[in-house]
Amino acid sequence: MNRGTYVALSGALVRQQMMDTISHNLANNKTVGFKKGQAVFKIMLEQAQTGEVLERVNLADIEEGFTDFSQGTLSPSGVPTHMAIQGEGFFKVQDDAGNIFYTRQGSMRLNSQGEMINQQGMVLLGEDRKPIVVPDPNITLKEDGTILTEDGQAKKIPLYTFDDKSVLTRQGGGQFTVPSGEERQLEVLVTDPHIFQGQLEGSNVNLMQEMSHMVESTRVFEACQKMIKTYHSIAGEANKLGTLG
Repeated sequence: MNRGTYVALSGALVRQQMMDTISHNLANNKTVGFKKGQAVFKIMLEQAQTGEVLERVNLADIEEGFTDFSQGTLSPSGVPTHMAIQGEGFFKVQDDAGNIFYTRQGSMRLNSQGEMINQQGMVLLGEDRKPIVVPDPNITLKEDGTILTEDGQAKKIPLYTFDDKSVLTRQGGGQFTVPSGEERQLEVLVTDPHIFQGQLEGSNVNLMQEMSHMVESTRVFEACQKMIKTYHSIAGEANKLGTLG
């Protein structure tokens, strides 16, 4: 196999990987608090990190796992326990196994113990790392995250951010994790939170943009396939010439 075939093949494989990211974004277009994924060509990533412009690229390759944390649109839901974050911050939640996750999904409800839980059943944690418990769902939520209940109790929902968001690893369902045991060292408490009651933050996926990327990737993939066939044809003709005489 000649070098040209390898270059075309690498291009086709990269576009296939990019299609996986695009498909995942489109599938989560309606997922509350979802942040779209991104795939970046490694050559572009190296240039951004080093500032050096490489003269040529031989084989195409991409780096996956990047996230666009831009704001999603807030929409009213009318449910008192639903919350939407405007600006910086993540809710901190915990699953039954004690694993910590960070999420923008504010579609909370109460379980039988009065704990606030998300759609996956993970409990919402306070600053003391304990589940936030309220006596009933008829709460009043102030913009700074303070919960006022009908019996006069007041609790605070903390939001957390990170100086370097690259430490966040994407998980399913709009959840993110950081290296186990390093949550407290990496997380930063948001001092001026903005949480709106009875609303939800939608996905930040732009349908038209993602469809445009899908069409582009499909066309490049097809072009790479044609290149591979052309190189095979050229190689076949070269082999015929080599047998003459």
